Amino acid sequence: MSRRISALVPAALAAAMALGAPAHAATELKLGTFGPPQSFFYVEVVVPWLNAVNKDAGGAVAIKHYGNSVLGTAGTMYDSVMSGAADIGWALPHTAPGKFVKSTIIELPFGYDKGEHGAVAFWRLYAKGLIASDFEGVKLFGLTAWPAAAIQTKSAKIAKLEDLKGLKLRVAGKLQADTVLALGGTPVQVPVDQIFQAIDKGVIDGAWASATATVQFRLHEVTKNFLDVPLNGAGGMLVMSQANFAKLPAQARAAFDKQSGEATSRALGRSNDGEVVRVMGILAARGKQGKGNTVYTLPAAETERWKKVAEPVIAAWAQRTPNGAAILKAFRDEVAALRQGS
Repeated sequence: MSRRISALVPAALAAAMALGAPAHAATELKLGTFGPPQSFFYVEVVVPWLNAVNKDAGGAVAIKHYGNSVLGTAGTMYDSVMSGAADIGWALPHTAPGKFVKSTIIELPFGYDKGEHGAVAFWRLYAKGLIASDFEGVKLFGLTAWPAAAIQTKSAKIAKLEDLKGLKLRVAGKLQADTVLALGGTPVQVPVDQIFQAIDKGVIDGAWASATATVQFRLHEVTKNFLDVPLNGAGGMLVMSQANFAKLPAQARAAFDKQSGEATSRALGRSNDGEVVRVMGILAARGKQGKGNTVYTLPAAETERWKKVAEPVIAAWAQRTPNGAAILKAFRDEVAALRQGS
């Protein structure tokens, strides 16, 4: 190296530092999801959310999305996050039995109609401290609720309670299992990303699942009948280990906090509602094409029969859950207020 060039190198480095060149590489964070990368709410909410955090963090972190269960499945994502296999994860509370006890409020039947209402009410319970103890050790960025629950069956058409007798239906978590038992069916625990195979192979006759899962996990390809009944689904959460979150630079933590909370939860809920509209359109088109997909509802009187049968399940949850009665009332009050536009 010539004397002239060697003299310029330190000056160039100093100039770069003066212009604000980063002294340290960004902390790389892996965000894991278990559905296809093109899944509606990943594209509409999760990926824009991580991009916003990356931008606000000013280079302190670089979040990268890994879909298709690369970092964890529907049943293991929460454990992946807490073990560090994934830094951030899209996880399902019901896959961690005994941990999110109060949060199972979101799984009770006939609790909400729209995903936006369920998701925002869910977050507000957390923000008010009513279910916050469930999230000890967890950094929570957003919550969602799966709307438009349905009983999607391969062949049997369910028109009344008695038609459920003997049917093996997929459920997720204890409350859905309790509800299916009360209704007369046989519950079978199956993760959402394994429903297609379970129906296709005849392990189950159908599934209790939100319409948001119908196209995302190709359920419409192995089911013919779609009973649209407001049983509701379950919850979802965008989470990180609190211990790992605490290790992040202050600017990164501030960016996460800015982009998280009720607004993110509302966006997730609205995304679900939009998918329900799309799914119903797809099912209607398939029905007209003779592909066997039939969407139908129950008469009002029959729906009331289902609600009455489900009441003991709700009452038992309120009795055994710490502060359950207050949580149930608060959730119902929040949903009612949201229906009125609050």
